[in-house]
Amino acid sequence: MSEAAADRLRRLRRTDSQVKTARVRAALDATATAGEAMSVAQIARVAGVSRRFIYDHPELRAEIELKAAQALAQFSGRLAASARVSAASLRADQENTRAENRRLRERIRLLETRLSEVLGAEVAAEITGQGVLAGEKALHQQIAALHAQVGELTDALRRKDEDLDGARQANRDLMAELNRRMPRP
Repeated sequence: MSEAAADRLRRLRRTDSQVKTARVRAALDATATAGEAMSVAQIARVAGVSRRFIYDHPELRAEIELKAAQALAQFSGRLAASARVSAASLRADQENTRAENRRLRERIRLLETRLSEVLGAEVAAEITGQGVLAGEKALHQQIAALHAQVGELTDALRRKDEDLDGARQANRDLMAELNRRMPRP
């Protein structure tokens, strides 16, 4: 092989290597931008080169490892910031829950006090005979008295109806007697 042919072959290999290197760097940038996992195999697949090409070029392998480390650090930073935000929101939620629990405990205490007062008043009224049971007995007595009064009034009405029927009959009899005594024309 002549020196010119060998020189031409070296230039072609160098150009091919530069093109492949540019494709590897473009694939590395695209993968980093997309936030995908970075590995030699992944970059080689995206760039369309062999893994051996990347391993034969230590500067490319170093760039991949550097970008992978940067992506990991960036992801870790976002994760840590997210965790801080989450921790802060959890603390705020916890404080809000504590405040609500205090309000609910106070409300329960007020309701228990009110219930105690009402039940105490009912028990005291039962003991003194002025409570619900005493009032209930009075209502039953009043109802019984009203039933008796209704019965009496019904009897009185029946007697009045009988008297009225008797008066009507007497009136008819008197009218008939008067009509008989009157001369006929």
